[in-house]
Amino acid sequence: MSIDPFIKAEEVKGRSVSNACRLLEVSHAAYYQRRLAIPSPRAVSDDELAKKITAIHTESKGTYGSPRVHRALRKQGTE
Repeated sequence: MSIDPFIKAEEVKGRSVSNACRLLEVSHAAYYQRRLAIPSPRAVSDDELAKKITAIHTESKGTYGSPRVHRALRKQGTE
């Protein structure tokens, strides 16, 4: 689990990023480095797959489990 969203929420509220990082025992330099990093190809493909899975599950009104979702992905050509 990433703590970056918690630090980002503090930043959005105008609170100190340094204090949030100190409380969560994370270096603020590492937080900014991760925030500015370019996502890896694997992270991009995982995100695309998650969007497809969510769309299939939503279209089925939440009735499809993993076997049906997998079948639907295969029909779409997703490996």
